[in-house]
Amino acid sequence: MTGAGGFVGRNLVAALDEAGIEAVGVDVRPAPEGSRGGHLVADFAASQVLEQVRAGRFAAVLHQAAITSTLADDWDELQRVNIDGCLALAEACAASDTLLVYASSSSVYGTIRQPVPVGEDDVDDPALCSGPLNLYGRSKLAFDRIMLEKAPDGLRWAGLRYTNVFGSGEQDKGSMASILSQLLRTAARREAPRLFADTLEASRDYVPVRWLADVVLRIIDRGVPSGVYNLGSGRPVTFATLLRWCADFGGGEELRVRLVPNPIADRYQYWTCADMTRLTGALDLDGLTQEQVRAAAERLYADFRAAAVA
Repeated sequence: MTGAGGFVGRNLVAALDEAGIEAVGVDVRPAPEGSRGGHLVADFAASQVLEQVRAGRFAAVLHQAAITSTLADDWDELQRVNIDGCLALAEACAASDTLLVYASSSSVYGTIRQPVPVGEDDVDDPALCSGPLNLYGRSKLAFDRIMLEKAPDGLRWAGLRYTNVFGSGEQDKGSMASILSQLLRTAARREAPRLFADTLEASRDYVPVRWLADVVLRIIDRGVPSGVYNLGSGRPVTFATLLRWCADFGGGEELRVRLVPNPIADRYQYWTCADMTRLTGALDLDGLTQEQVRAAAERLYADFRAAAVA
């Protein structure tokens, strides 16, 4: 497990542990407090890591490490980590017939020009998708294209384009945390959420991190045809609805909202929604309902509220 110290990585390690699957974490940070199994403090593309993968030590590599900031502006560093390093890991997996499951991103789609669920191949339709809005998204799409066009021979792999993942343990992501988590935390502190004035009816596709982890475990267990897959709820939720949820979670108390001008209206994502047909079909999987997303949000709100009053 690369990126084992990150938000998604920690949740995946916990899910593997609960399923009785031994996980070895790899991260440039020390092992998270309370984590089980082995942990190697190293860059995921370091020779000591690649040699173990190439030797066939692992049944699967879950690759979650990356430069994830949408504000990253050093393309050479993004190329080194998000593209070249990932390719080296893929080649090591191919040499040992090790399954590779890596994190891509729905940011590859950029601005969605029509309010419809977006399929994996729609990234090539300029009438529907603008393409990446930042260098991070560009790096993710570049690696997806490499894998789709010239993945190492014999490699079994799946690239998962996560939508807006939320859940426990996201706090250390700061401004990169999902907007849903940020709204829930603010409301739980009885503070006024801040939103761009033109986004109340903007919709995002939110996916609970625990459901994401369950899907990844299902991929390990069942396998899927090698390829790129969306991984979201497929149930877009407006910001106005999120605010109603926050008010409900707080017992119906009045929720004051600060509406401010949107300085990035020309490149803001007013709609995200993943077409989940490819992945649910490959895994014979029921998709999420909006009620399940709401229930996960309510549990997270309860955690934030407990922390706020402690």
